[in-house]
Amino acid sequence: MADTIKNKQIMNAQELHNTNGGISEKGYYMSVGNCNGACLALRPSPQWDQYHELARLYSGYQVFTYGETVSGTGLQGIPCSYTYVCYNGVWGWAESGFLN
Repeated sequence: MADTIKNKQIMNAQELHNTNGGISEKGYYMSVGNCNGACLALRPSPQWDQYHELARLYSGYQVFTYGETVSGTGLQGIPCSYTYVCYNGVWGWAESGFLN
């Protein structure tokens, strides 16, 4: 234990950002994961609706969030969770399971 404390180093801002995943009191960034060759829809409400999309998010896109997550419905009414995110200045709901 003494050796660990003796070798302690202070992290610079970039190392701290990487360690906490970019989380701060002001929000953080997430990226869209694998969508099985399709896109992740940014929706105006936390429910699947093929006719209402605010944007299409593809694998690797980054979104900004404050972490608000709610329960909603996915394809065929299956329960899932949605996270409130911003992409290119547009706020909407994206299925949480596809965000990293």
